[in-house]
Amino acid sequence: MKTITVTSVPGFDKWREASRECLAHGIPPEHVIWQNAHSVQDDLFGHEEQTQATSNFQIKYTIPKSALALFKYALCHSDTNRFALCYRVLWRIIYENKNLIQLKTDEDIMQLYALAKAVKRDAYKMSAFLRFRELNNEGNEHFVAWYEPEHYSLEIKLDFFQTRFKNMRWSILTPYRAAHWDTETLFLEDNPDPSVVPDDDRIEKYWLTYYANIFNPARIKTNAMLNQMPKKYWKNMPETSLIDDMIKQSGARAHKMIIDGNKH
Repeated sequence: MKTITVTSVPGFDKWREASRECLAHGIPPEHVIWQNAHSVQDDLFGHEEQTQATSNFQIKYTIPKSALALFKYALCHSDTNRFALCYRVLWRIIYENKNLIQLKTDEDIMQLYALAKAVKRDAYKMSAFLRFRELNNEGNEHFVAWYEPEHYSLEIKLDFFQTRFKNMRWSILTPYRAAHWDTETLFLEDNPDPSVVPDDDRIEKYWLTYYANIFNPARIKTNAMLNQMPKKYWKNMPETSLIDDMIKQSGARAHKMIIDGNKH
């Protein structure tokens, strides 16, 4: 029995290296125990085709791109069983069915898709609910955001933030890692200090005023809103401090809108 401990997060680099070693020695999934410190990978093997070395001969195997894409997302999930699942699927693709990833009714494949879907949704939430606040960094404007993802999805969205805010100096802090962009270089920092994020900034009051003005009480659907923007995200979004009062006042505001409309 081989025990592999992955101490990094998301852990796909360590998983990739360990999986290559296990495959090279022909170790099946049931003989591998995956652990993390508490118990994204399209270039998993450097190339799509890899030579497996054995004592007497060599076997060539091919990893489908669709499988590599799923591994990339699934390995960013917070589920501690993700390493074992991905290695088991990898082994089965090589030794059982190279088209395994297409069998949507297979239990392992269903689990893999579920992990990937959850990570993709979590990454989307980051782009939708993250809010920057401005601070002065040695005379330069610098925008900082604190965000608490459900999974290890920060790295997945970095291309989005680099493209959208390429001319802005920013930092995104999460409980496990921070990303810092100075308009030219991106670098990562583990276990950042959330206290560097300011409580508010000079432009936040304008955003709150804008948000309050675009709120339409006649179209409020509380359940739909909570489904799309669960309350667990609210503490890091300044505009959510207004929502409860706006919902309470929505009936009166909608009534006033109707009366004012009838006057015209």
